[in-house]
Amino acid sequence: MITPQNIVRHEFIGLQVSVETSPNKAEKGLSGLITDETKNTFLVKTGNGVKTLEKQHRFFRVVLPDGVSVVIDGNILSNSPSRRVSMRVR
Repeated sequence: MITPQNIVRHEFIGLQVSVETSPNKAEKGLSGLITDETKNTFLVKTGNGVKTLEKQHRFFRVVLPDGVSVVIDGNILSNSPSRRVSMRVR
């Protein structure tokens, strides 16, 4: 089960996401469904197509399956999904 305490160690594909802060002003507020994830990017399906979002230097609001919303620093997520499973975050 994904919780705010363990979200960094989970897969993000299928979760709703929105960009809270970004150095690119056009990305701020962009939201949609995460369709794929790499070490450095999310592919997000929006109303205007699929967008590639870098993880670094951004904060994301992710909605968990139970409806809880969590803000995450993208710098923490800049690791391959398979390696994040073994990460410890305080």
